[in-house]
Amino acid sequence: MEPKVNTAVGSGRFAGLLWFLGAATAGFSLVYVRPHILVSGDAAATVANMIAFEPLFRAGIVSMILSHLFLMFFGLAIFSIFQNVDKPLATVCLLALLVGGGIGILNSTYNLGAITLVTNPDYTQSLQPGQLNTIASVLLRMNNFGIGLVEIFTSIFLFSLGLLVLRSKYMPAAMGFLLLAGSFGFPLNTFTKILVPGFYPNIFTQLAMLGGALGGAIPMFWLLIMGTKRLFGVEAQT
Repeated sequence: MEPKVNTAVGSGRFAGLLWFLGAATAGFSLVYVRPHILVSGDAAATVANMIAFEPLFRAGIVSMILSHLFLMFFGLAIFSIFQNVDKPLATVCLLALLVGGGIGILNSTYNLGAITLVTNPDYTQSLQPGQLNTIASVLLRMNNFGIGLVEIFTSIFLFSLGLLVLRSKYMPAAMGFLLLAGSFGFPLNTFTKILVPGFYPNIFTQLAMLGGALGGAIPMFWLLIMGTKRLFGVEAQT
């Protein structure tokens, strides 16, 4: 019976590793790269930063694409673990990551377009600086909205995974409740920006993102360190 338990633990930890890699690469792009490049309300300064730190900006694009790829495979790992608990719900969890990942990868083309625009001589020589800055700013803003759309699917993933954890008891119930609580921050932030574009203070966005991040971070580290031994061990003994 013990090999089955060890396999289950290993599967859970592998899923946790994929989740961690997805979070780490996304964090590099969103938490490190973006603040170094984007200057709120100053398109010219933002473009200047993109040109001055072009390798860093491009690394952020690659990092975000890798993040979505890691999370897509994480979705497959989670589905394999939880499909015997509730296959429709596990499918929702998987599809949320696959669809969100697809949107996220396509969304990277906006940033690729922006950096191409401001560094390619064919465009920089044919457009006035003001025009260049405006177009680049629009592309970056579209990327930001695309991130918001991805967050909607992230919320669905967190909510469905939280329910799976509670129903399965593969992990402590507290992990499930954290996932459920964390799922509400992302859509609240995204829909507020869409419905009330003139009112979303940075502190509101930061709190929403912090709630979503913390809701997933603790279960992620639990999965990475502890695996999913509990119920798999029970099943192995029956």
